[in-house]
Amino acid sequence: MGFNMRMFWLPLSLNYVCSFLRNVMIAPNVLRVATEERIFIEIQDRMEQNNVNVRISVMNHPTKTTEYASTSVTLTKQKNFQAFGKIVIPTDRLVNDRNVKQYVTLQAQFPGHLLEKVVLVSFQSGYIFIQTDKPIYTPSSTVRYRVFAMWPDMKSPSDSSINLDIMTPGGIVVESKLISLGSEIYSETYTLGNIVSFGNWKMMAKFHSNAAESFTAEFEVKEYVLPSFEVQLSPPPESPFFYVDSKELKITIKARYMFGKEVDGTAYVVFGVILGNEKKSFTSSLQRVTIQRGNGEVKLQKEHITDIYPDISQLLGNSIYVSVSVLTQSGKRQHR
Repeated sequence: MGFNMRMFWLPLSLNYVCSFLRNVMIAPNVLRVATEERIFIEIQDRMEQNNVNVRISVMNHPTKTTEYASTSVTLTKQKNFQAFGKIVIPTDRLVNDRNVKQYVTLQAQFPGHLLEKVVLVSFQSGYIFIQTDKPIYTPSSTVRYRVFAMWPDMKSPSDSSINLDIMTPGGIVVESKLISLGSEIYSETYTLGNIVSFGNWKMMAKFHSNAAESFTAEFEVKEYVLPSFEVQLSPPPESPFFYVDSKELKITIKARYMFGKEVDGTAYVVFGVILGNEKKSFTSSLQRVTIQRGNGEVKLQKEHITDIYPDISQLLGNSIYVSVSVLTQSGKRQHR
């Protein structure tokens, strides 16, 4: 028993073409170039039993002197004289100019009668999506990316080949490949060289069957810059001075990145005294201190001063300074 298709749904808006209330052609409002389109053909209320052949053609508009594509369907009693014809408009038959609307004449030749409809043509056959794992990369790093295609009916094609190019900011193609996507997501990596062009790189993809239309994604390549951090020095709040009879002065070192994380590394410290406009260092006070979780401690001993100034009282009223350089485990240096 055949299925009587009187009402049905298609994913695209449709135009209904009818003649004599018997011969029917239903097609999308827009025909996509290089894409298989389905044209519905029907003869309603046919009483005869014999099969009917219908030829479907896509002609140039408005002269209808050139045939772009064609197919034929056979309507049978078993299928209630209903059928879908599949047709593809080749890309080389039309000029891909997005600034000009282009039309074709769609024809269905029934025995003894011709149905026609003027239809808009679109070169937007599908969409290619390109994604990278990060927006910014540094020299020698690896760019992880994935590519997939989607059609306007929200389905992935069973077989679709695309050309993919990776380009420098200067437009130089450094890698080019032909990818067969199928219905899967294509994942791959590209490793940047140690010496690369800084700026916005581009990944450009085109359907192999429609090279005039491209889809792009960009990522930026920057020179690697170590994160900034700050160093703070604090004397004991209860005794921020060094007295003549003091044995030592403790200084607390705090080092943190600007985004809040504590610094791990090494601090190189030297103390000295300011005499007028001149700084005199205490040579023996040079020390190496470990910074863990952003904290370290260094001490100025009285012996560090008396090694150079045996009579410490002659420094009364002068200021003591401390110079600290912190070197992180990754090699970033900050001076205080």
